[in-house]
Amino acid sequence: MKHLAGWRRLGWKGRVVVLGLTGLLPVLAAVPAGAADGSSSVTCATGDSCVIQLDRMVQFGGADYSPGADNMVIDIAPPPCSWNPIGNAYTGSQAVISGSGGTAPPPGSAFDTAQTYQQAKQLLATTPMPAGEWYVLPIAPGDTAAQAAACLAEPLYFFDVPGAALPGIDIPPVTLAQLAVSKLYVPVAGRMYLSPVNGVSYSNLPVFARVTLAGRYHLGPNGMPYTTDNARLGNNAATVWVEAMPLQISTTDSSATLDTNGCGYTGSAEMVHDPAAVASTGANGTADCGATFRAPGAWTITAALTWRTCWVPAVENGPPPAACNAVPGANLNPVNWVRNVNVHEIQAANGAD
Repeated sequence: MKHLAGWRRLGWKGRVVVLGLTGLLPVLAAVPAGAADGSSSVTCATGDSCVIQLDRMVQFGGADYSPGADNMVIDIAPPPCSWNPIGNAYTGSQAVISGSGGTAPPPGSAFDTAQTYQQAKQLLATTPMPAGEWYVLPIAPGDTAAQAAACLAEPLYFFDVPGAALPGIDIPPVTLAQLAVSKLYVPVAGRMYLSPVNGVSYSNLPVFARVTLAGRYHLGPNGMPYTTDNARLGNNAATVWVEAMPLQISTTDSSATLDTNGCGYTGSAEMVHDPAAVASTGANGTADCGATFRAPGAWTITAALTWRTCWVPAVENGPPPAACNAVPGANLNPVNWVRNVNVHEIQAANGAD
């Protein structure tokens, strides 16, 4: 399984050795690369390994894109050619020149090194510093023969300007959807309200429950909370949504009766729209969302809201469409609320919260 944040592409072989670029490795180890578009940074490790984050290559957007999000998605397939960032127009250009020992490769040299050497010299002489990022393309030990051949057909170095795709990189829409989920804002638990108030109830008296979400979100059909963002690279794009599933109620009292037919997404609607009716509900009545405890004791009532992710291969706005596919490998934690309920022998009900 792979965490979305990145995978490790280990080793430098093949053309790196042929071209004598071992002098480049200390530069890779020392330079933390910052993406030209301001997305998350990548820091190369020491020796001959470098952590590569695929999300550096992708443009994210949408109402709820959150650069700081780190949602878990598993089994993401990396592209055959994972370009390693080596620096901006100045630091990366110096790395390109140092990789050839400071000597210009002759015209016609393999992997376009003669052209990229001259490009690096021009960038170093340009002020102000041009926007963009230099990348180097190693062959990873785990590559198949076909993947290695695809990488060998590309330049060794490439200067990527903001908004442009790297050569040989074709990330399919489903992978873009997985990446978008990783950077999608997901609301968290707010407050949980009960009626009767303060978590004090009586045996056989219904306890109504409703919850709130903290953070930004939108409301779709039937009041469904959702958030959305998108990811693009080249001609491919994907929009994802995380949408709430109906609220689930449980208790630690095994003899309790659960009333969940009217829970919707945030619990009891009657507590909002008809609090007087809630307050007047007597023993052996029914809550639209909640539980009826049958025995005195110190119990808890728990509400859980789970999330469903879905995606379409395009950039779209608004709530999720009907034809929306589940995002493979997306594992989002549910939102949980827990309240204590002290149940006494039956007496008159208290008022609503």
